[in-house]
Amino acid sequence: MSLFNRVVARLKRDHFRARHQKVIQQILSTPAVERGNLPFVLLSMVHTRDVQAYLVAVKSFVHFLNPERIVVVCDPSISDQDRALLRQHVPHIELRHADEFTHPDIPRGGTWERLYAIAGLVCEHYVIQLDADTVTTQPIPEVLEAVRSGAGFVLGEMPDTPIRQLPGVRERALAFLKPDAHIQTIAECEMANVGLPQDARYVRGCSGFTGFPRSQTMRDSMTDFSRRMTSKLGEGWTRWGTEQVTSNYLVANAPGTRSLPFPKYGTPDCATAETAFYHFIGSMRFINGQYEATSREAIRMIGSGNAPGVMLAQSTTTG
Repeated sequence: MSLFNRVVARLKRDHFRARHQKVIQQILSTPAVERGNLPFVLLSMVHTRDVQAYLVAVKSFVHFLNPERIVVVCDPSISDQDRALLRQHVPHIELRHADEFTHPDIPRGGTWERLYAIAGLVCEHYVIQLDADTVTTQPIPEVLEAVRSGAGFVLGEMPDTPIRQLPGVRERALAFLKPDAHIQTIAECEMANVGLPQDARYVRGCSGFTGFPRSQTMRDSMTDFSRRMTSKLGEGWTRWGTEQVTSNYLVANAPGTRSLPFPKYGTPDCATAETAFYHFIGSMRFINGQYEATSREAIRMIGSGNAPGVMLAQSTTTG
């Protein structure tokens, strides 16, 4: 890309980011979240720059499915003012420090603390990981069914994203291996060669929205996987993206895991009228006004006073 094109792209990003920021400030005028009673924990890791976006993400999600617990693993950037704002809008929120969730066998940063927190919570709870750059705009019954049945789910990158045995993962990844390959591709090539169980599986999903069933062994599996991959990749295993590889491996080997239907759940570039859950990943976040428009739609929905998530949670306790 030429210097001129890079400058134009930067100006466009700044423009759409500013418009989005102006819109999401309206989330501060919406009602606080009431505690739900659906049997799962909703967990996110949040940076100070994403607090208002997170409030859009969490409030739009609980509009449809309201859990009994909401947990935020606070990035070190989170301030006392951020904490007060989060508690104002989600009074029952549980705010945890990222440095509570470290282990010598896993890297630091890059959302590894988030995954290690999940691996502890699943000993007693179903846990859903929700990124701050997501927006829910329509009912998501597939997620509720996964929670009720104790099955894992993952956000796929294509229709019917497959869950593969590790030799098949390696075969697919080798076609994309090149000198400047992303660490995810490199890891997918090598995980078949580190002594993992013969029946181990993997899914090329997105860790931004993932459902983890109860498990007494997830932390052990996580640290074992990380140790093995570190022995193969060395310092490469500390690069951004390895947490997502690990999340994909862990959820692929959880009971009953399925990829969510795509593009009902997916990125904005593939959205249709049926899309219910949007993930505005970095490369697609501020290239146009779609994140702004979708957030505006969600905030209008949240402020409407019609909260099907709360009613659904109540109905599950009376039937």
